[in-house]
Amino acid sequence: MALTRIELLSDHHWLDSFTCGKPSLDAWLVKFSRNNQRHGFTRVFVICDDDAVIGYYGLAPTVIASNQTTRKIRTGMPPDPIPCLLIGQLAVDMNYGGRGIGTALVKDAFHRCVAGADLVGGRAVVVRAVDEEAERYWQSWDFTPAKDNQSVLIRSLSDIRHWLEMTAISV
Repeated sequence: MALTRIELLSDHHWLDSFTCGKPSLDAWLVKFSRNNQRHGFTRVFVICDDDAVIGYYGLAPTVIASNQTTRKIRTGMPPDPIPCLLIGQLAVDMNYGGRGIGTALVKDAFHRCVAGADLVGGRAVVVRAVDEEAERYWQSWDFTPAKDNQSVLIRSLSDIRHWLEMTAISV
């Protein structure tokens, strides 16, 4: 097993053997990831065993209506809708579960979201959970459901930035 660092998806990566147990996430990787990235809709980051993708996530800009967020995200008179960053389609191949790959992908996404917000702005990170299991997963990362849609979860970038600073200190 020769795991790569987390890198941008490219044409040399193999996608077809990826299976995370959620057909919609498997299909998105194979059918849409490259096209979405090529057209600038999403940046897809992968970790591979040799060239076979074993984990991935997508990043994209998004917005959320201010009435769907917490007071913390609405403070400071932000525009409506509020500019945010979206972590989409995060998944790890079932054969590689329990090795910390999902955690590494989330931390990498957090770092990239903070860096992106430093460049272009953004108030929060949004995820759209594919099912209740994914909702619980993102809640374990301190994401809060939107007011009228449990599958849309939000965490302020200031909280993420603080968390990253604290974990860097404790390492």
